[in-house]
Amino acid sequence: MIEEYIQTGHITRYENEARGIAPGLIELMTIPGLGPKTLALLDAKCHIRSLDGLRSCLDRIPSMKLKGFGAKKAQIIRRGMELWAASRQRMLIGVALPLAENLLAQLRKMALIERAEAAGSLRRRKETIGDLDVLVISKNARRALEQATKLPLVRQVLALGPTKATLIVEGGIQVDVRAVERQSFGAALQYFTGSKQHNIHLRTLAREQGLKCNEYGVFRGAQRVAGKEEAEVYSLLGMPVIPPELREDRGEIKAALEDRLPRLVEMKDLRGDLHAHTTYSDGKATVEEMVEHAAELGYEYVGLSDHSPSQRIARGLDAGRLEEKIEEIEASRKKRGSRGPRILIGAEVDILAGGKLDYPDTILAKLDVVVAAVHSLFRQSKDIMTGRILDALANPHVDVLAHPSGRLLGAREPVEMDFERVVDAARKNQVALELNASMYRLDLNDAMAKAAHDAGVLFAIGSDAHTTAQLDLIRYGVFQARRGWVDAKSVINTWPYARLERWLRQRRSEHARRRSA
Repeated sequence: MIEEYIQTGHITRYENEARGIAPGLIELMTIPGLGPKTLALLDAKCHIRSLDGLRSCLDRIPSMKLKGFGAKKAQIIRRGMELWAASRQRMLIGVALPLAENLLAQLRKMALIERAEAAGSLRRRKETIGDLDVLVISKNARRALEQATKLPLVRQVLALGPTKATLIVEGGIQVDVRAVERQSFGAALQYFTGSKQHNIHLRTLAREQGLKCNEYGVFRGAQRVAGKEEAEVYSLLGMPVIPPELREDRGEIKAALEDRLPRLVEMKDLRGDLHAHTTYSDGKATVEEMVEHAAELGYEYVGLSDHSPSQRIARGLDAGRLEEKIEEIEASRKKRGSRGPRILIGAEVDILAGGKLDYPDTILAKLDVVVAAVHSLFRQSKDIMTGRILDALANPHVDVLAHPSGRLLGAREPVEMDFERVVDAARKNQVALELNASMYRLDLNDAMAKAAHDAGVLFAIGSDAHTTAQLDLIRYGVFQARRGWVDAKSVINTWPYARLERWLRQRRSEHARRRSA
């Protein structure tokens, strides 16, 4: 079928199957909580062809008296419609950032452009992006913008003026390219990075000091006193440069004025990755391939945490296959000796409905790192879900709680849980909360990460990689950590292997001692 599509642009089997089905229905099938059987049932009653048609049909549900279709199910679908609509308006950062980097690379190759930088929500590393803002410096702005409209990735030109071009690039994302004078570039970069609330706070602070702050610079009366570089703007207002990820007006300006900004975690701080999959479960690369790529990344260690048996769709490992994996890793360790990263024998272990883990303690004790996760029954009540997670955190073998809220961006809402109780239990039991780097998860979100960090919880930034290339995508987890004010010392996979191994061993023994006391 792939060859057919490449050669003809069509897939005959798909077209045959889709014949007779309204195109609008096929698109609506991607709404979370709305399966094909439910959609077919509603279509039979209401002849749905659009989102508005579906909404109208749901409003009529009480009068239809459909068997098995009550108010709760209708509410789940309505919420799925909201998620679906929101996801169509914004792009995941994991999609937007590579497109922006490609665009910037092409702009920076142009002779007429001296400098090009991304601004806006992308520079703040928000998890979803509406459109892109790019600032450039050029001696001939009009000509540079004209050339920019002819770049290979540009699909459409919406507007072109002397200082701004609005483009649609591949991927369907809108980009505003603004030409800025050199002496104003720093001020413009600060202004267009935002956020709006952060900028309002800065302008208020400037007025209190007899200054005016805008995208053209910082002015005292008619005189521009700063603006060429971003650092000048913040320095004149009495503070160091605030990292873009923090610019959401959540206390960062006060912290900067009081010299209390955290030293945020950076990519270079990472020494390993504790959450990666291999062909033993649903990964696409072997143990050796994953380890070799981890070596290329300069890691000291890598945890290969394949799924436990309840994840049948992901080829979860039963006790026998887990033993095979352990034997292969132990053989690889002997073969590699001191070469390359230390291989940690791990597992992503399901937290079952009642809070028990998918492996017995006798098996968990054989693992170097246990990453526990909820993968089912996401709609349990708040009390039941909270108790389920707390029971797992109380197990002395659990080292990391993976993607704690269970959300999928644009597809699944977070589970209902008492997050304060989960954070408190994680801190007391010395379990690290994961900052999952998958662009579809980015879980914990930034607000939850900050709350957990403020409470003194440890974190693990995990790629959740299923291919060697996905190991590189751990950077999105770092972005999320930075947005949550997380520093390097709070992330266990920034620690040297000796410290990490000691922590894993000591926390388990201490946890077991308290459990038996």
